[in-house]
Amino acid sequence: MSKASIWAKLKAKGFSDTACAAIMGNMQQESAFKPNNVEDRYHSDTGKSDEYYTAAVDNGSYSRNDFMRDGGKEYGYGLCQWTFYSRKAGLYDFAKKRGVSIADEQMQIDWMMEEMHQSEYSSVYDTLMSGTSLNKMTEKFMCRFENPADQSEGAINYRVGLAQAVYNEFAGTTPDDPSPDDPYPSPTPDPTPADPDTPDTPFWPFRGMKGGADDPGLCKGMVGCDVLALQAILTCQGYGCAADGIFGPITDEKVRQFQSDTEALSVDGIVGHNTWESILTY
Repeated sequence: MSKASIWAKLKAKGFSDTACAAIMGNMQQESAFKPNNVEDRYHSDTGKSDEYYTAAVDNGSYSRNDFMRDGGKEYGYGLCQWTFYSRKAGLYDFAKKRGVSIADEQMQIDWMMEEMHQSEYSSVYDTLMSGTSLNKMTEKFMCRFENPADQSEGAINYRVGLAQAVYNEFAGTTPDDPSPDDPYPSPTPDPTPADPDTPDTPFWPFRGMKGGADDPGLCKGMVGCDVLALQAILTCQGYGCAADGIFGPITDEKVRQFQSDTEALSVDGIVGHNTWESILTY
């Protein structure tokens, strides 16, 4: 596990030196290139290590649902600090299908590629494959794929600096042949649309409408057409927010305002069955 091995694996995916550096600048900030990294909140909450968490997931004592939800804490995990429950579920299932540790470096890079071929993140992949600006690639990967809470200019510039340092270290070098550790080719997009009933698909019915444990709703950090529809409806009802399809802090604030103004709704920022019903009949 090292910067050099990650660089080699990304190059094997067909990324340019600039794109590799943009991705790795983000990875450094998210996880310090540690595929078994658990968000710092986990350590302060439990006093346990990355190794403990990873072993529990691998041996099954920490279940799929535990890994998805972390008892409501939703700790970030891995190279890209996957945090939202559906993305962690995808990572978990991908690792189990491969029969490898949840901390397997190659598996996580392959899962990152799988995600970038999904509709929510395809623009990130397009920018990485066609762009030339390190600044723009780094910002795109940060704001659309990682989607951290702090997306200020200072935060973006810091990651650009990390990406530039990676570029300065590795650009123009020939990585060792990664084929022994990289038996899986870069995935290609599936031309068949996903089942509209899966919780990751931003089409009708909107996520959250069904309710229940399998469809808990839209919340901060999610992107998609259903988020765009939510923003447009909220704006029409006087809770103005930009209709950009990104459930960011402003959308979260407006959802909470709506919930606070509506009787019998929990003010939690989650657009589940009850909140959808209220919004659509307001």
